[in-house]
Amino acid sequence: MTRIENRSSRAIGLLQGVLIAAALLPAAIRAQEPPEIPAPSDTIYEVGLADGSMIIGRITEADPQRVVITTVGGGTLEIDRSQIRSIRAAGGQVVDGQYWQSDPADTRLYFTATGRTLEAGEAYIGTYLIVLPFAAAGLTDRIMVYGGAPIFFGELEPYYVGGKVQVVRTPSVRASIGTLAFGVDDDLAGIAFGVGTFGSEITAFSAGIGFFYTGDDVANEPAFMIGGETRVSRRMKLITENYILPDAVGALFSGGFRFIGDRFSAEVGVFGGAADGELGCCFPLINFNYAFGR
Repeated sequence: MTRIENRSSRAIGLLQGVLIAAALLPAAIRAQEPPEIPAPSDTIYEVGLADGSMIIGRITEADPQRVVITTVGGGTLEIDRSQIRSIRAAGGQVVDGQYWQSDPADTRLYFTATGRTLEAGEAYIGTYLIVLPFAAAGLTDRIMVYGGAPIFFGELEPYYVGGKVQVVRTPSVRASIGTLAFGVDDDLAGIAFGVGTFGSEITAFSAGIGFFYTGDDVANEPAFMIGGETRVSRRMKLITENYILPDAVGALFSGGFRFIGDRFSAEVGVFGGAADGELGCCFPLINFNYAFGR
């Protein structure tokens, strides 16, 4: 029992650390020195200004006092260099002359992880099914931690904590390994998994395999995940996430939409299951996500 309690205490401590990191990372980013301005090129950048606004475009001129940006829409803006607070290569894409912002929640589908990870200094908070808060933070460009519980204060049970490490990163393939640990009434169990995401920001397919464990006992049969996502417009993505459970328990399936903002995203869908020849459908899914440090 002492070993389980120690594990539970460490897991709760990690969950608290995730929540603190998600809260403090944006402040640390704001405290950084003014960014270095890249040389003019055809690269599209996201340029954050002191007033909180964001400009998307190419840097066409730069000197010690000013920067000239040509937006994706063809306009030209001259900006005082001191007003620029952040600049980074755009994570999104230009589609038919319109900039499609990168998905702020692309490290997961509905619940499960994709092969993508948060970048260093990025974080997000949100809720599953409205009442289950969660948080995540990028420690490096390839390592992230996450956790959640029904409440932020008081008894953090049941809770989960975990981490993910990206082992493959190419333009069309992102693959990661990770784990989730769940704690309820001093009992600790979890799943160790590997997941790959194949495709682009617009359309991608994800597949994963996981083994459930309780203490030192690991399940003999794996669970499988198959999912997909495709952008149908600048602000909307279709998502599906499906599982084949071990020991012939059955299957879970889901599908719906993600509505994408600059930092905020929301998901609406349905999920159900099948077991012993019976089908259970359809239950509503409503999730929210807010990103920091992007």
